[in-house]
Amino acid sequence: MELASRYVLVGLIWLTRFAVVLLSTSYASAQSGPDTGQCDQIRQAVATYGYVAAKRHALANYGPQAVKAGEKCLTKRERMRG
Repeated sequence: MELASRYVLVGLIWLTRFAVVLLSTSYASAQSGPDTGQCDQIRQAVATYGYVAAKRHALANYGPQAVKAGEKCLTKRERMRG
């Protein structure tokens, strides 16, 4: 095997390993849920701007997984205030 093709093969192996590790991690495994300080900020945003506006902002800036995690901070009553 030529030296150049061996380098390409080794590079592809490392790239594949890196991709597998990267794809196997997720937001859910990184954090079980928002901490107390984050929940306080979420509740304050809902109280100030309303549930719909706060959710829209979070979705646009943090993504659907963060919104789903943030929902754990709110009671059904807080979500209904809207």
